[in-house]
Amino acid sequence: MKTWLKWSLGFIVTIGIIGGGLAWWVYHKPHRNINNEIAVTVEVDALLDAFKQNEKTASAQYADKVLAQNGIVKEASKNEAGKWVVAIENATHTGSITVAFSALQNSIQPFDSIAYKGICAGYFPEDNTIVINEAVLLFKGKMDTTKKVIASVIPTQKDTIVNFSTKKGSIKFVSPTDADVSAINNEVSSKISASGDIRFSLLFKGFQFKYAEMQTHFNEEYVESAKYPRASFAGNIQNIKSIDFTKDGKHTAKIVGSLTMHGVTKPVQTTATLNISKGKIAATATISIIMSDFNIDASAVTEKVDLEINCNYKQL
Repeated sequence: MKTWLKWSLGFIVTIGIIGGGLAWWVYHKPHRNINNEIAVTVEVDALLDAFKQNEKTASAQYADKVLAQNGIVKEASKNEAGKWVVAIENATHTGSITVAFSALQNSIQPFDSIAYKGICAGYFPEDNTIVINEAVLLFKGKMDTTKKVIASVIPTQKDTIVNFSTKKGSIKFVSPTDADVSAINNEVSSKISASGDIRFSLLFKGFQFKYAEMQTHFNEEYVESAKYPRASFAGNIQNIKSIDFTKDGKHTAKIVGSLTMHGVTKPVQTTATLNISKGKIAATATISIIMSDFNIDASAVTEKVDLEINCNYKQL
C-alpha cells in the first residue's frame, strides 16, 4: 500500500474515533452544576409579580436561569423521589414558589427561614405558582413564630365540598420499545374534587432525564418548551357516585378527559386506582399516547410513550 494512502486511512480513522468520542461525551454530558453558576437575585414577590403581569417577558428573563431567593417556609415534605419540596408564599398570600431540592440531608420545617438557589422551570398561571428545580440550600434558620403558631390552632370552618390537591405529583414517561427513553417530573400540580372533576398541570422543563443532552433535545426539538411550556389534563371521574372520599378504601376510577400539550388537545381515557386513607388519596394510573397526535415528531426516538402517574393528595 502506498504511503500516502496509509496516511489518509490513518487520518480518517483517527478523525472517526475523535468524532465518535466527542459525540458520546456530548450525549452523556452531566447535568448543570448550579454551584458553579452565578445566580440572579430576585425577591419572591417581584418574581411572582413579573410572571403574573407578563408571562412571556418574565420567561425570557428568568426561565432556565439560576435564581437566588430567600423566604419563610409555609409547607415542606418529600416528593416521590424522596427529595424535599417546600412552598414559599409571597407577602400577600396570593402566590407561591415551589422549591424542589436536588439533594438535602437535613429536614426543612414550616416557619424555617431559608435561602436557596435553583433553576427556574416555569410558571403555573392558574394558581400563580413558580417552580424552582434542582435547588441547593444556602442557609436555614428559625424565626419567632409564637403568634403564628397560636393563630394556627384556632379552629377554622371547612368547606362542605371535599377537595384534594398536590403540587408534588409524579409523572414518568417511558417508551414501551426503548427503556432508555424515559424521564420523570416530580412537581406535577393536580386537584380532585368530590364532584369528580380532576385536573393535572406540569411544566415540561420539570422532566429530569438521565443525561443532560437528552433533556436538551426533549425541550428544544420535540416539545418546544419555550413555546409550549406546559401540559394539562382536564377530566372527570365517570363512576364518582361509587366513590366515597370520606371513608378509607380502595377504588377503581374510570377517568375521561382532554390532554393538552404542544398546542394540541386530544381526548384520552384511563382507569386509575385510588387508595383513600385518613383523608388522603394515593392515586396511580397509566396513559398511553402517540407523539404524532400532538404534532410532536419524535420518530427518531419513539412513536409512543406511556405516562405513569403517581400522586399523593391531601385534603384542602
